[in-house]
Amino acid sequence: MSALGQVSVRETHGVRRFLYPLSAEIDLAGLPSSDQVTLASPDGRTIPVQVSPLDHRNPGRIRLDFAVSLAPYEKLQLALSSDQSAAAFEDPLNVTVGKTFRIAQRRFVTEFDKKSMLHQVVYDGVRHLTCPSALTRNGETMAMTADPDLSAGPLAARIRASGSYGDGCDAETRLQTTACKSWVVLRHLLLQPRASDEIVFHLQLAAVSPVLTADFGVGGGIYGKLEAGGSEELSWQSDFPRRGTIRWSISAGDRTDYTGEVKTSDEYAAQRWFHLIDRGKSLAVAVTDVPGACREMTVKLRSDGAVQIRFGLGESDSGPAVFGVCCHFLNNIPALAAATNPQSILLPPLVEVSPGFRGE
Repeated sequence: MSALGQVSVRETHGVRRFLYPLSAEIDLAGLPSSDQVTLASPDGRTIPVQVSPLDHRNPGRIRLDFAVSLAPYEKLQLALSSDQSAAAFEDPLNVTVGKTFRIAQRRFVTEFDKKSMLHQVVYDGVRHLTCPSALTRNGETMAMTADPDLSAGPLAARIRASGSYGDGCDAETRLQTTACKSWVVLRHLLLQPRASDEIVFHLQLAAVSPVLTADFGVGGGIYGKLEAGGSEELSWQSDFPRRGTIRWSISAGDRTDYTGEVKTSDEYAAQRWFHLIDRGKSLAVAVTDVPGACREMTVKLRSDGAVQIRFGLGESDSGPAVFGVCCHFLNNIPALAAATNPQSILLPPLVEVSPGFRGE
């Protein structure tokens, strides 16, 4: 065994984390094989780690995927070393490539189409989505310019699809899932965003109950319900001015029930989530990425399980615009308990690698 350095993990928001998936980028030029890289906790326990190249043109630059449990505000110093005795994953991802990318575990199965959209989700035999998700820009779907790129291992799977829109705007859709949680991260990048661009994520929960319940992280927790056959929808709108407070409102149909303001974007980051609950299953969504040029965001929930997350740009930024959501699928959630914690997704632990360290 040869010591290579340390990876520090720190919980900063007072949230307990159980097998929280994390990653670190490390330069290991000179190491004979990246498969030899291992992590160990302070008590000497080996932590399973997945090693992936970041750039095939630079084989020394790698990504480490791993998972640790943390108490609130806990800090761990993990020892990085080269060792052939890697720990095994308890319930690894199994990837099958066909018409879709199928990623299966004992209890949680996801399928993705070739544009990195969710095609199907099944958890403990329960269907969570009734039809593939979709993503549109100004009402148009991205045209693929190449086959999607897949990077997968026992702990993490990533799919990247490249394409463009009719006006010449290049784009990428990126997807990530993990063996540790029943969640899927969807990100869309506009490489040449235009003023007034509109990006919409469409999801369809497989609703079976005559009444769906919903709750929103904004405003300290707001609850609502949607009855089957009803014409109302729940709407959460946020306005992001260039300077000043962030304004938000919650509406039911054409009636606004709640309004409020948040002083800073950092404060608001922990509130960008909602649940849509259908009897024993729940879709929890955390809005992970809002571009600086975004002027408004609107979430619409319907009684048939349809979900829309819309981003509207104001002035275009010079760099890429990144839009992101994390979908967390759960079963057996008490309808009024909001038992999941999307804030743990929005406020991940900090990961730091020993400064200036390189493998020799």
